[in-house]
Amino acid sequence: MSDATPNFPDEFRRHCTSLQPGPVADVATVERLLAAAWDDLSGDDGGMSGEKLLGRMEAVSWEPPRLVFGIERHGATVMGSTRAEVQEWIVDLERHTKKVQTVGRRQVVPMQKRFDVKAVAKELADAILAGRADERLMWDGKEWVRLLIGKALPEGSAGKETLAGRRKRLREAVAALLATVGWHMTKANVYERTEGIGFIKAEAKR
Repeated sequence: MSDATPNFPDEFRRHCTSLQPGPVADVATVERLLAAAWDDLSGDDGGMSGEKLLGRMEAVSWEPPRLVFGIERHGATVMGSTRAEVQEWIVDLERHTKKVQTVGRRQVVPMQKRFDVKAVAKELADAILAGRADERLMWDGKEWVRLLIGKALPEGSAGKETLAGRRKRLREAVAALLATVGWHMTKANVYERTEGIGFIKAEAKR
């Protein structure tokens, strides 16, 4: 027994049944007609309204009595992910149902370059030991300096957890370099000189 919806749009039904089985060439027409019929289909809508189909359906195929297509969903990217969910939808014209399943993920935002903590720490340590002005550093005299971690690694330069981890590794890497030549991190991001050993001389002996 069919659970067909009596008022299911005939235009969408007629168009699909006129198609040759296989890939659909005129996707725009299918999108328009399916969007209009979307609310007349029972089943899981996956939180997607009909108008969201327009311009987004891909790999559309007519497999009588089913219309199968893929669509890219970007909900995760709103939360900071660089990857979109790829869904496969099956619209059954006999049962007047729609069904969705996740079939993969797609990189939609270029992945950030790997952060070279050693190289950046070396730049900062060199600047500190040379007493050099740097927008990432705030000096108070010649023997006390604060690493402006928000300048070195700005908000938005990575995801929240990744950014916190990078900042921690950077301040510790700077501290490790400075500790070998008489500077010490006295509190987070603050370095003070406690010995009069020159960094350049120490480097020359290596």
